Amino acid sequence: MLKLFTIISLLFFHHLVATQASSFIFQTGKCRFNEKYFDNFTMTIVNNTLDLDMVTPRTIPRGLKVLIDVQISLDMGKSYQRLFAHILDACSVVSSVKTSIFKSWFESMRKHGNFMANCPVPEGHYFLRNWKLDSQLVPNYLMPGDYRVLVHFFYGKQKTNHEEFALDMDIYAMVSK
Repeated sequence: MLKLFTIISLLFFHHLVATQASSFIFQTGKCRFNEKYFDNFTMTIVNNTLDLDMVTPRTIPRGLKVLIDVQISLDMGKSYQRLFAHILDACSVVSSVKTSIFKSWFESMRKHGNFMANCPVPEGHYFLRNWKLDSQLVPNYLMPGDYRVLVHFFYGKQKTNHEEFALDMDIYAMVSK
């Protein structure tokens, strides 16, 4: 009877550990921007919080797309393998009433900054302060490990002569249970 209780307890404990929310821990990052769209774009990561500071010299029109490419390192950060990638219309995500993981991330960011909730985005100074990705916003299929998230903003059609670069961000993070 004690043996059965021990087995059931271990299975229950394993289930609890397996279903706990994951932590997404920002480690470092870098960015580059097109001066046509930004006078300044600065990204800093300190103590697992992300700060952004940007100045747009002119209105950012509709049609801005974003490629979000999430990659995992299988060899301690030496190389990364793509888990998933999505190209989204930034204005559609911002103005959508439908809930999606991307809309949830944006809404979380809006609580820590002054991002517009509509398009086009007028010229001005925009910021994000002390943002962490809440554990309930971390997809449960992300296993613990080292990650790279490449975020590429552009106009036109990606990887063609009609693509116009706007902004790139490379964010390195760790997911832990």
